[in-house]
Amino acid sequence: MDVNPNCNPEAQGDQQVIFVDAPLIQRAVAGLQRTRSEFRTLLEQAEQGDSAAYYEVAARYAGGEGVEKDPVQAAHWFALAWEEGDVRAGDLLGRCYQSGSGVTADPARAVELFHQAAEQDYAPALCDLGLCYENGSGVEEDKVRAVELYQQAAEQGYAPAQCNLAVCLLNGIGAAQDSAAAVQWLEQAAEQQHPRALNILGDCCWEGDGTERDRDRAAGYYRQAAALDYPPAVCNLGLCYEHGDGMAEDKEKAVECYRRSAEAGYVPAMCNLAVLLLHGIGTPADPVGAVDWFRIAAEAGFPRAQDLLADCLLEGKGTPADPEQAVEWYTKSAQAGYPPALCDLGLCHENGNGTPVNQEKALECYREAAKLDYAPAMCNLAVCLLNGIGTQPDQAAAVEWFQRAAGAGSIRAISILGDLTLEGTGVEKDPTRAVELYRQGAQAGYSPAMCSLGLCYENGDGVEQDEAAAVEWYTKAAELGYAPGQTNLAYCLLNGIGVPADAAQAVLWLERAAAQGQPRALSLLGNCCRDGEGLPADPARAVELYTQAAEEAYPPAMCSLGLAFELGEGTAEDLSRAVEWYRRSAEAGYTPAMCNLAVCLLNARGAERDTQQAVRWLEQAARQEYPRALNILGDLLCYGDGVPADPARAVELYTRAAGLDYPPAMCSLGYCYEQGLGVSADPARAVEWYTKAAQRGDPAGQCNLAYCYEQGIGISRDPVQAVEWYQKSAGQGYLRAMCNLGVCYETGSGVAQDQSHAVELYRKAAEGGSRVGQCNLGFCLLEGIGVSREPEQAVRWFRAAADQGSARALCLLGDCLLDGTGVPKDRKKAMDCYRQAADLGFSEAGEILAKLEQEDRKPRKRPFWERLLGRG
Repeated sequence: MDVNPNCNPEAQGDQQVIFVDAPLIQRAVAGLQRTRSEFRTLLEQAEQGDSAAYYEVAARYAGGEGVEKDPVQAAHWFALAWEEGDVRAGDLLGRCYQSGSGVTADPARAVELFHQAAEQDYAPALCDLGLCYENGSGVEEDKVRAVELYQQAAEQGYAPAQCNLAVCLLNGIGAAQDSAAAVQWLEQAAEQQHPRALNILGDCCWEGDGTERDRDRAAGYYRQAAALDYPPAVCNLGLCYEHGDGMAEDKEKAVECYRRSAEAGYVPAMCNLAVLLLHGIGTPADPVGAVDWFRIAAEAGFPRAQDLLADCLLEGKGTPADPEQAVEWYTKSAQAGYPPALCDLGLCHENGNGTPVNQEKALECYREAAKLDYAPAMCNLAVCLLNGIGTQPDQAAAVEWFQRAAGAGSIRAISILGDLTLEGTGVEKDPTRAVELYRQGAQAGYSPAMCSLGLCYENGDGVEQDEAAAVEWYTKAAELGYAPGQTNLAYCLLNGIGVPADAAQAVLWLERAAAQGQPRALSLLGNCCRDGEGLPADPARAVELYTQAAEEAYPPAMCSLGLAFELGEGTAEDLSRAVEWYRRSAEAGYTPAMCNLAVCLLNARGAERDTQQAVRWLEQAARQEYPRALNILGDLLCYGDGVPADPARAVELYTRAAGLDYPPAMCSLGYCYEQGLGVSADPARAVEWYTKAAQRGDPAGQCNLAYCYEQGIGISRDPVQAVEWYQKSAGQGYLRAMCNLGVCYETGSGVAQDQSHAVELYRKAAEGGSRVGQCNLGFCLLEGIGVSREPEQAVRWFRAAADQGSARALCLLGDCLLDGTGVPKDRKKAMDCYRQAADLGFSEAGEILAKLEQEDRKPRKRPFWERLLGRG
């Protein structure tokens, strides 16, 4: 993409050769009568041999004054006038031969004529001959000789020669560069209202070349030349209006100037006009009209227009997208040595736009443009060297090019240098210097640098942590439409980082970033839709958003999509697809997915149970200090689940996870100290760890701490404190706490006795799947504790708990079967229940079973009627 300004200083490059210029001829015959009748009179005089009329007739034919333009007749009469010694005619005849106007083009003959007229010290001929020497037209190029001839004509006060001489002095053509002297010659020509001199003098004032930099004065010169209908000056005047340089900004007038110059055939103005039409600056946007002007200028060989036309073809702006044709135009512009086109062509080769991917060619294009000091190409070249695109990685060379690009004004390079300096990639790690670089880019309005600077403030990298300042920079980047900045700002709003939490506002920013396809924004917006945070819950849309981000290979979204399939939230439950997404995310290095995948493998959810593979994933996540993985791996080692038991290592893993402020690991560590697993039993230490977990909101830690208070384990017995912690845990839906709290209400321990509330708690726990809650609820229904007696319902809950392996429930179910309470009597089934409960270690069931079996071994006395009838 061309990022050059619209300025095209006329004094740079080769001078334009215009040998037959109608305005010049018109001024030469300004005193002539301009009616057709008078022309006929002049022609009659000339045809009758009046040599004084030859030149005037030729000028009329050349300028179309009083007669139709006729270059052949003009050349004929110029030749006759020259034969009569009219030096003016000799010079203009030379121009005819130079340009092939009315005669066959013959540059050598033109030089001969210019030379003959110049020998008479005729200033226009001296100037024209100088131009031939400067450009090597009809004569061997000799720029020193050209300057000599311009000087001769200039000293006679001939404005075109003064202007040409000034251009040579400005650019060091045929003479030492001397901008101050050039300006003096331009001022002399400008006094004669020479339009080109006025325009170039404006350029000098604009740039401060040979004179003081003065944009107001420059605009004044452009205005004078534009009033003389000089197209380059009209274009430059438009540039002043467009940017408010030297005059008040007026985009509409800029468009008028560019259009006027473009319609006069000035190619740079066509290009400038097209840019404003494309973007709707000073005029309603007209991409189609813009492309038309770009195409005219491009076909005229103007490299910038060729590059911008290619941009339109690549992006489908104002014309159907045609990447192949875009590459053709980029190539034409690049062949002219236009750096932006070389860079754009490199991008096409790198990304396979309109041409097959060819990273080596891309690198070559970037390098060629970089050598022409084009900063964006330097930056692209550096990125390739950094990442090994089209070449072997070379961090040192990459840093060198980033530094050169930064020196040439590339804000992107400055920002990337900040990244490298922050990370210590290719340069010494220096977060403070990185912040300086980000700040430089941010102050220049570069949104990625603003976002990176915000991240430094958020994390305290290279600068004192300041979350409010982070939000300020994220906001600036976000308002410029930078999706990562919008996402970071939204994350702060969601979590109250540096700004009051505002989920609804966060969602608005996430929607903007998601509309740009930013994967993290899509994933976070999916979380909001899933959880109903900042907008109504919509699990189905959450899955859509996760899918979009997952298709961009964003690991957190892959993991969230896996969770949706595992839980059947927003989509049909599909455990195999859950495992598939967890695996893809895990293979991309996302530790939460490694952990989720391991849990699925451990529990045979969506895949066959594979403890070894699960442990490998947990170990990989644990190496990255992921606390949940450390904790789960600790559980496996503590209890020997699928791996050899190693309680000591389990304690080590729990300790690492607890050090990462992971509450479940604190609770697990407390349990190890309570039970003496992998460490010497220390109830007081157990209470310390349970307290840490409980204070951080871990429901298991709260429940265990409550139990310690209830039983006086490691701390003085305090039933009231026990109830408070049970309530906190139960309030989070922790089933064991509900059951224990129910017992407190049932027995009046630490709280006023309330058996009906106890039943409520047991019921909630039972409906949540707690076998203890199911058994306790069944017992209350059986005995009418806090609720009306309902034996049949009691049996239903006993069965539910028994199916989960509750020994007490099996024993109570056996009682009901034995007595026929809530269920038909069935001694055999009752004994089966007692036997199962006894096998699970429930001693009371074993005692009942032994008694029943003893009864069964006693001889049974036959009934009288059986003995009487002799049966059996």
